[in-house]
Amino acid sequence: MYPDKSHINWDELILDMLLGLLMVILGFLMFVVPQWIYHVFIDLILVVVAAQALLLGVRFVRQKQKIDMVMALVTFVFFCILYNHQSFPQILFQIIFGIYCLVSALASLIQLLINIYNQVKGKIFLLICTFFYMGIGIILILSREELKGLIRAFGIYLILLGFRALSDASQCVNPLTKVEWKRKVRLTFPALLCAFFPDWALNAINSLLEAGQPVEWEQKEGKVSTDLRVFVHVGPYGLQKVGHICFAYRDIVYSYGNYDRDSFRFNQTIGDGVLFRAPVQDYIPNAMEVENNTIFEYGIALSESQKEVLEAELKTLETNLERWYCLIEQERGYDHLLDYQEDYPSRLHAKTGAKLYKFKSGKFKSYWALGDNCAVFTDRMLGCLGADILSMRGIISPGTYLDWLQKEFMKRNSPVVSRTLHVRS
Repeated sequence: MYPDKSHINWDELILDMLLGLLMVILGFLMFVVPQWIYHVFIDLILVVVAAQALLLGVRFVRQKQKIDMVMALVTFVFFCILYNHQSFPQILFQIIFGIYCLVSALASLIQLLINIYNQVKGKIFLLICTFFYMGIGIILILSREELKGLIRAFGIYLILLGFRALSDASQCVNPLTKVEWKRKVRLTFPALLCAFFPDWALNAINSLLEAGQPVEWEQKEGKVSTDLRVFVHVGPYGLQKVGHICFAYRDIVYSYGNYDRDSFRFNQTIGDGVLFRAPVQDYIPNAMEVENNTIFEYGIALSESQKEVLEAELKTLETNLERWYCLIEQERGYDHLLDYQEDYPSRLHAKTGAKLYKFKSGKFKSYWALGDNCAVFTDRMLGCLGADILSMRGIISPGTYLDWLQKEFMKRNSPVVSRTLHVRS
């Protein structure tokens, strides 16, 4: 039995409930009257564009800046085009979503080829996913008659997502709730949206700090032990905004990623899968001070039987690892560390004493950013405990996990019993 959380963030909870209710209502309307929803959407866009053109015109009259006049004219022209061609957003929407489906198909296809090369199971399912996404994408891009069906499909998706949000919210306030992790399908927000969750969370916290407001983040329920800790990293630049996820068990960090520069392919999205282990007391300061990351940490309470399961999974993992030596180790360059500052594994090893490993075979022998990535690796570990986050095939990001961990932390009697924010001082 996990500790009953006494602290409830009512503002966040009420917001989640209202959002869930809104999604259910909007989804129902999208399913029942899709054409009406589309026209309402177009009318709202027209109002917003017209108001923007008017505001830019007023600004030009007051400030006499040519850029305001140019933007006002461009916005007005766009208003006229949209007013006279109201099918344009439909075409654009179908093309954008069709491209998204084709990207998903390409991601599944690349993972399929990787699995074939590494002789990993699950090839049939990936083949089905590839053809399914490809078919939907081609139909949406080439067809002009799929709007109602597409809106209805999104309506069903929103209804299910809304009920999931309401269910999660009810478990946050019901003291009789018994949360048991059990492997099952969990509906999540779109992968593209989830990819930005860590950056949005960081921006929200930074806004509070800049305004001088307190950030109520660090919380722990009772004196329960949290041998398992999950870290979601986010940084200010480039791919750091998408984030990285890893975990620590008994104060040892396990992090999976694409760390071998010699194996980088496709703009660093593909490479040899590398796992490193480092002491958590050295890893967290290094991630903050050297790598300029903010870390969202969630502590998970484990029963004795769960610890045994996790330790067995880690032992199985270790039998498939072989030591890999980073550049500074290969060249024994400890006396001139500055020469290795551009190589992340070397920086990490020098600062924390981390040891790096490659996989001999199997699922994580190759890293693919839109397939077997750090989030999928973390799920393999938490999955043995029953975590349900990644049961559906798709493009998974650390933001998916951040959203799930936060929802689990808010639930009463949940195994996620603590959260801590590590910010660079």
